[in-house]
Amino acid sequence: MPDKPENRQKGFRQIALATTIPLIMAAALFVGYFIGVYLDKVFGTDKVMTLIFLLLGLGAGGLETVRLIKEIIKEDK
Repeated sequence: MPDKPENRQKGFRQIALATTIPLIMAAALFVGYFIGVYLDKVFGTDKVMTLIFLLLGLGAGGLETVRLIKEIIKEDK
């Protein structure tokens, strides 16, 4: 028996959410990196700000990933 349209749509939405995870992680890392590089140039520090903001970007991407995974799990119920 074929899937109901609402089940199919729900599955496509979950796939769409899951495919955004790598994009979010990459974007968060790039933004953190470039902000850090800019601040290193402004303050004359040697990659200190780059490291700090890269880690902040990693954390922000991780938090958003956890939020998306929770949303996918919630929709699956």
